[in-house]
Amino acid sequence: MRIVALALAGALSTAALTGVAFAHHGWDAYDAAKQQKVTGKITELKWEQPHAILFVNVGGKKQEIWLSPLQRMVDRGLQREALSVGKSVTVEVQPHAKNANEWKALAITVDGKDYNLMR
Repeated sequence: MRIVALALAGALSTAALTGVAFAHHGWDAYDAAKQQKVTGKITELKWEQPHAILFVNVGGKKQEIWLSPLQRMVDRGLQREALSVGKSVTVEVQPHAKNANEWKALAITVDGKDYNLMR
């Protein structure tokens, strides 16, 4: 019985880790050939691991912008407080290849300060 319990625990652990790895998609899902700069107002911020997600109203449309890992942004001087709702930001982005409303941020300008997020 103990062997069955250990095998089941191992299988569940593997399944859980696989799910986490699958949920964290790679940056290759974004189209570098369509890189652009967009400006809009922040409507929402999700400051959570592994990446912060910024929601910005760009031309009347809500866009989901995936930012760098939290520690990288903090190390480069971009604090959570700088990304408050209502602020205007300019973001250098690459669109997701399949989801038109999702973009990856390469750099962001907020309060007149530029932050390099990927390079």
